[in-house]
Amino acid sequence: MRLRNLLAWSIVAAMTFLFSAGAYAAAEKVGYINLRRLVAESKIGKEAQKDIQKLRKKKEDAVSDKLKDINKMKTFINESGDKLPPSEKRAKIEELQRIYKDYQRMVEDAKEEIVREDRQLVAIILKKADSVLKSVAKKKNFAIILKDPNAIGYLDEAVDITGDVIKELNKK
Repeated sequence: MRLRNLLAWSIVAAMTFLFSAGAYAAAEKVGYINLRRLVAESKIGKEAQKDIQKLRKKKEDAVSDKLKDINKMKTFINESGDKLPPSEKRAKIEELQRIYKDYQRMVEDAKEEIVREDRQLVAIILKKADSVLKSVAKKKNFAIILKDPNAIGYLDEAVDITGDVIKELNKK
């Protein structure tokens, strides 16, 4: 009899716990913020994009100048190569190869620097947007805000708070 009472009370306690946890979970909301949109549409994001474009233009110009040097050297070797002594021609070809390796290194370095700078600017934007994000989430009673688009199979537009965060961020 005692075992039966203990079992009954355990079942009642478990059911109470499950119903109260279910009611609590139903009261909490999960939201989403689109980080790409935040960067693309906020004032601070647009300014950051301009900075990235300036850096990209500067790097592209430097790479373009290096490519012009390569093309000049190729043209010189093609036009004058037969007239040059073999040792001088070989030296010019080696110089062209060195310049080309420098060019390839410059291209890779430029790509890496642009990606690094882009990440840093996005991190700054997200840091500034974090307090705004928390404020909007609290106002709208969200318990969780997702930032990873790969973790979402379906997104109801009602839980996307990106527009609200952008509006508040732009006020600052």
